[in-house]
Amino acid sequence: MSVARILGYALADWYVWALLAPAIFWLTHRVSFTRHPWRSAAIHLPATLVFLFVRMQLRVLVGQLIPMVRMGPAGLLTSMALQVFVYWAIVAVAVALEYQGMYRDEQVAAVGLKTQLARAELGLLKMQLQPHFLFNTLNAISEQVHADPEAAERMITHLSELLRHTIHSAEAQEISLGEELALLERYLVIQQARFAGRLEVTLDVDAGAMEALVPNLVLQPLVENAIRHGIAPRASGGRVDVIARRDLAKSHLLLEVRDDGIGLEAARARRRSETDTREGVGIANTTSRLRQLYGVAYELTLRSGPTGGTVAALTLPLHDTVLAQTNAAAHVSAPNGGVMHGA
Repeated sequence: MSVARILGYALADWYVWALLAPAIFWLTHRVSFTRHPWRSAAIHLPATLVFLFVRMQLRVLVGQLIPMVRMGPAGLLTSMALQVFVYWAIVAVAVALEYQGMYRDEQVAAVGLKTQLARAELGLLKMQLQPHFLFNTLNAISEQVHADPEAAERMITHLSELLRHTIHSAEAQEISLGEELALLERYLVIQQARFAGRLEVTLDVDAGAMEALVPNLVLQPLVENAIRHGIAPRASGGRVDVIARRDLAKSHLLLEVRDDGIGLEAARARRRSETDTREGVGIANTTSRLRQLYGVAYELTLRSGPTGGTVAALTLPLHDTVLAQTNAAAHVSAPNGGVMHGA
């Protein structure tokens, strides 16, 4: 036999199986081994004989163009065994593809569940932060009710405005820096009324940074931490500076809250002497939210100021409203956090 005839005969066999493969795939999918293995095996066993018979009839038709090789009894048995193997090999490929599809669907579902879990955790952290902020503010107001009723009344008015603004932006995990500063200013009015002239606050913000997106209520816990642990212990009060800068070269937004209070080490020692030495809810939740939102693409540090006091420095990715929706899904499920230094 010539090489051309042997090659043509072999190719004819495989082309016939190629014609039958879609029907085998359909049958395997219709009666799936993954869902009903025994039922599928019971159907495929007789189907093997049916497909071998159909394959033989098609081969006879093709044999009019490419003559079939004459075989003895041993050759026929060997060829029959090979055809049975080919049929079940095609079934195996179909089952493998079905398992691959199931695995891919499970992976997509797992990613979806992980994203939902991360969003739920963000929502929980945010819900924990808002009552914490509200209770602390109400405590500040209660201190003024008897000492200065008019100041307490003004503080309640500002608190209602602050709550209205907070509820309006409750669904957003990120808001513009301008909106965040508007929330912060309302909070600072309440604190300044509480300290009765002993608290000075300055805002030093790049005009171009006002549209940058930041986590909702990210500055308030940092300012509250500065006032509570740095300024409040001093009878003379103190000063808090809020600074925002854009670093276009690194595409970062730099936020700093500086105070001239008792200092980081003194604040730590004072907290250690208290009964409850746990980390505050505000800073802890802020760190957790940053980790969920940005993964490792943020840095939050607490350090001593060059001339005393404490500096809380926060570095965030610089992005705006257009990029926020794209980045949220990518960062929300990040497994590891950024850098947190200090106490």
